[in-house]
Amino acid sequence: MKKIFLYTIPFLLCATVNAQDPNQVFKAAGTPVNPKVQASWNRYYDHAGITALCKKIASAYPELVKLTSLGKSYAGRDLWCLTITDFKKGNELTKPGMYIDGNIHSNEIQGAEFALYTAWYLSESFADTKFIQELLADKVFYIVPSINPDGRDSYMHQPNTSSSPRSGVKPVDNDGDGLVNEDWYDDLDGDGHITMMRRKSIHGRYKTDPKDPRNMLLAGTDEQGDYELLGMEGIDNDGDGRVNEDGYAFEYDPNRDWGWGWQPNYIQNGAYKYPFSIPENRAIMEFVMKHPNIAAAQSYHNAGGMILRGPGASADISTYNSQDVAIYDAIAKKGEELMPGYKYLVVYKDLYSAYGGELDWFYAGRGIYTYSN
Repeated sequence: MKKIFLYTIPFLLCATVNAQDPNQVFKAAGTPVNPKVQASWNRYYDHAGITALCKKIASAYPELVKLTSLGKSYAGRDLWCLTITDFKKGNELTKPGMYIDGNIHSNEIQGAEFALYTAWYLSESFADTKFIQELLADKVFYIVPSINPDGRDSYMHQPNTSSSPRSGVKPVDNDGDGLVNEDWYDDLDGDGHITMMRRKSIHGRYKTDPKDPRNMLLAGTDEQGDYELLGMEGIDNDGDGRVNEDGYAFEYDPNRDWGWGWQPNYIQNGAYKYPFSIPENRAIMEFVMKHPNIAAAQSYHNAGGMILRGPGASADISTYNSQDVAIYDAIAKKGEELMPGYKYLVVYKDLYSAYGGELDWFYAGRGIYTYSN
């Protein structure tokens, strides 16, 4: 399994995705010279774009790629999975497998492009790269570009803040009145974004940014402020005297829904009703349970420069036995060498305690070596 990891971790994390002209076919480093599937890697794809690209890859390389839907999201979008191996060389279920997903948090969209690029690169490079021929002869990749397609499309197409939504779109009764989403944020100026409201006030502590009057700066201690901030854009839609109370006071976190070390919301913020109560995660769980050949996994988030493993909580330290930790360490240390600036970290020790995370269910629940980046 080291062979898979040492190939995949540095390869994916060294890729770049830039927001340039979406109509330009941007050739990332290592791009095959004459790819059958023309794909641009200077843009982000919504669910329709992901679907189209997945279908093109599968159609161009039927001997290497099979496209299936693992199930439906809450809003009915397909959870696409690209199974990639040399199907002429044995049964895929008898080959050691690596599972890759991205975009579990809807505002962390980059992971889908990293996953898609992997699928595209493996299939396009197979014909003239001996290493990939050997890799796909006796290994199989299961690549799910987005495991939160509803949240992804909401983030890309609906008015949102810079970090919302983080969850999916399953309605939640935030204010406990028996109704859902009846007093959400409102894009009052119609610019496609949810931003802070302000008003002039002699008691204000903010002033406009001279470089961009749309921005607010905190006035100095010896300065007179001109504005006060009123919160995110919105009005009292349900007439109860409160504004935006069904906004993001609570969002379920798809990465706190997994069936290992799960804790309810009063202990683990973002936990939903019970483990695998989110339909997207349940579909992934059922797929993994049916594929005991999966021995390695990678979940792509965004930013941070991390090669991250579990456990999420100190109570699970003993779950990660010393022999497995030695393997984790060896692979991640090699990743640090190959990717300057990336650090090998452990969730509970180097970040925070997290219960019900995907990392822990894959490893502790299924024995699968798993990293997040």
